[in-house]
Amino acid sequence: MHNYKLLPTLYALLETKNLTDAAKKLNVTQPAISKTLKQLREEFQDPLLIRQGQQFILTKRGESLLVLLPSVFTQLEQLYQPADCEVHKIQRPFNLALNHFISPDILPQLCREFHQQAPRARLNTTLWQDRALSELAESQVDLLATLSVIVPENLHGKKLASDQYVVCRWSQHIEQNTTLTLDDYFRARHILVSGLHTESLQVDTLFQRYRKKRRIFATLPSIRLAIETMIGTDCLVTLPLHIAAQYAQGHPVTLFPTPYELPQHDYYLLWHAKHHHSLEHRWFREFCYQFFKQDIKDKQDIGYSLLVS
Repeated sequence: MHNYKLLPTLYALLETKNLTDAAKKLNVTQPAISKTLKQLREEFQDPLLIRQGQQFILTKRGESLLVLLPSVFTQLEQLYQPADCEVHKIQRPFNLALNHFISPDILPQLCREFHQQAPRARLNTTLWQDRALSELAESQVDLLATLSVIVPENLHGKKLASDQYVVCRWSQHIEQNTTLTLDDYFRARHILVSGLHTESLQVDTLFQRYRKKRRIFATLPSIRLAIETMIGTDCLVTLPLHIAAQYAQGHPVTLFPTPYELPQHDYYLLWHAKHHHSLEHRWFREFCYQFFKQDIKDKQDIGYSLLVS
């Protein structure tokens, strides 16, 4: 009979790779941790952690267990949950993060519907900026809406949509033509958004390929500020279509296709494996998925109708 009570200690050891840190995390003594590690090595017939210099490294078996254990703990917790999730009785907080590629103006509508369905729950939202996806494991974030190329190990995800970049220009600029050529793009001054690093890298690569230097007028912390700064100038802002469409509706902004080819980018809703089997989390991610997916589609439809052909 295996001793499943050892698993929390195993996870702490694999996660910290340090006996002292694992002991502090579990509020036990280091000798107790050392004793348990000996038992674990016997249980799994594997050293699990191997000392290398002043630190420990994981064996292949240890690495695989580190991946598996979060979902194992979630499934064990699931045994004590009700068979069905009674949404109106949920009292826990949900933490939702999004980056600059996801339009935040959906949040008021999402919050209103969230309140109707789960009036006892709490919704916290935050901006996910300049952080690696691997940090989801240690964060309190339940869901992350973001641009992603792949879904990393230990994370689950659902694709929300694909999108393309467009160029925004002040509609009343006297030199504006009905087209935007590559030479126009090279000559223009550009306004950047500090959180849109993927866009900046791809456009900078284009300039380098043509041995041109991008003329940056300003770098601003939000898309709204970039658009409002552009108005009244001859500057350009390069944005995802669905976000550009949102601002083109209420501002004197004209949308142009990029005068060069950029690959489409994909938006995902991501969550860590430790949440995957929770009934309450399952409701929350499906709830958010429908909202974000429909919002992006609606804005893209508007964007295509406004795009100068």
